Amino acid sequence: MKKSSALVPLIVSLILLPCTASAQNSVTIYGIIDTGVQYLGNTPNGHIVSMESGDLVPSRWGLRGTEDLGGGTSVIFQLESGFSSTNGALGCGIFCREAVIGVTNPVWGTFRAGRIGGYELQNDSFSTDPQLMNIFGVSTLVRGRNWTYASNTLEYKTPTWHGLTVKGQYDLTNNTSFNSGNPGSGPGQLYGPQGRSDGIELSYQHGPAYLLVIYDEIRSASGQFDNVYQNSRSILAGGTYNIGPVTMYGGFQHLSAPQASAEGYFANTGAAPTTLKEGTGLPTAVDQEWIGARWNITPAAAVMAAVYHTNANHGNGNANLWTLGGTYSLSKRTYLYSEVSLVTNSKTSNIGLDDGYSDPYGANRNDDPLSGPANTRTNPNFGGSQVGFVAGMVTHF
Repeated sequence: MKKSSALVPLIVSLILLPCTASAQNSVTIYGIIDTGVQYLGNTPNGHIVSMESGDLVPSRWGLRGTEDLGGGTSVIFQLESGFSSTNGALGCGIFCREAVIGVTNPVWGTFRAGRIGGYELQNDSFSTDPQLMNIFGVSTLVRGRNWTYASNTLEYKTPTWHGLTVKGQYDLTNNTSFNSGNPGSGPGQLYGPQGRSDGIELSYQHGPAYLLVIYDEIRSASGQFDNVYQNSRSILAGGTYNIGPVTMYGGFQHLSAPQASAEGYFANTGAAPTTLKEGTGLPTAVDQEWIGARWNITPAAAVMAAVYHTNANHGNGNANLWTLGGTYSLSKRTYLYSEVSLVTNSKTSNIGLDDGYSDPYGANRNDDPLSGPANTRTNPNFGGSQVGFVAGMVTHF
């Protein structure tokens, strides 16, 4: 109760700021609400029908503001909080999606500092995915690696020069060690603690073509690249090309964790032998490719289709993801969406239709004779397939 009481005057005071702002200054309240119903088949305990928040775009609300300093320079800030529209709970604490302040100028660019949160560079990869930020898409086969978060961030973005824009991020560890971080300073990837992380992004727009290249690295709290799906290096290249009402999509992503260890994947070393498929080792590299298209049938209706493929080294096999989705706009701010997907795995792979939070790397317990059948995972067993369907509504305010 004390925490809730303390937040009320803060939020109220922020909302009232526009009342005292001059014509050159502004504060805007904004948000997105995404609520849908999801079906997942062939989980270890049968099928699941659930109500979900943010299956297409994360539900959120926030405040953004500017102060004109003159000469084209402005101070900017943004506070953003994620939440579940199914139960009203905060995603990871107040304003954990973003809490930044910065300065911008059309000549020399934009500098921001603070909690970048869900706007870590890798999240821009969704612009090369025909399914956008859908839960079944470019993040699925890499077990949520593209849903990265960042704290203590310094970010610089250039102006656009003849179609080219460069953006860089560097995340301080707030620690005496250059690479390792404070375990209490998270959340990082999948809301876990992280060490030093950084990255650079180049995007280029020319006529109907859009190209994107992103390099980022996220270290563990001990400063290691020890989990290819969480604490790893990533290089991603993708793009789109418009042909009338059709937009083509494609891309490639390589993940690398040369220091992969049991400690990086599991709670302790002793757990590793009972949670790995026989004949496999911890993956240190993963490759993903995808291709797809979005067809704007009418100004209100669109259909998206894509296929994704991934392969993990050290005997961890490969998987394919097939998706078909659609959106229909009811207005400029509100639209409906749906998607049906199928993932198929080779005999040593068990990737499921999720975003990495409930299907991290490792065996299902009912594939593990020592741990027994108890299982909370949603991904299929090794060599299995899984079908999923989601439908929902999104509104912006």
